[in-house]
Amino acid sequence: MDRAKKTKIIILAGGIFLLAAGTATAAMHKITGNSAFCGTCHVMDNYMASWQHSSHREVAGCNDCHTDQRNFAAKTWSKVYAGSQHAFVNTVLTPPDHLKLYEASKPIIQRNCLRCHDDLVAQTNLAKAEPDGQNCIDCHRSTPHGRERPST
Repeated sequence: MDRAKKTKIIILAGGIFLLAAGTATAAMHKITGNSAFCGTCHVMDNYMASWQHSSHREVAGCNDCHTDQRNFAAKTWSKVYAGSQHAFVNTVLTPPDHLKLYEASKPIIQRNCLRCHDDLVAQTNLAKAEPDGQNCIDCHRSTPHGRERPST
């Protein structure tokens, strides 16, 4: 096979791969973009119930707080990474009764708190805090999930 034909086949295969990857990514965002998707796991029952009675319910869903919102690529990666962890725990392991936030999730949640509430934080001592210092959830852990109880 000559070089020009190989090049065309490689370009065509690459295009088909990119189209399939783009379609799969769009489908993943559509399926997992709704907070109801997060509530499909039993371990999330109390967290969903408390969120549904919170002040955030009408303005922020699970993805608004728990996925990286800096750009589409970051959001996609955070959904894939967290989703694969959740799928592993829920299918291979036994999920705990009470969820503990992954350390890697804390900066994502902090950025998302500031994305919506930067004007409020600017009026506090946190505005002058070191980046690795106190996080919003250190004091506001029960926002928006209230004082959830372990699932039974």
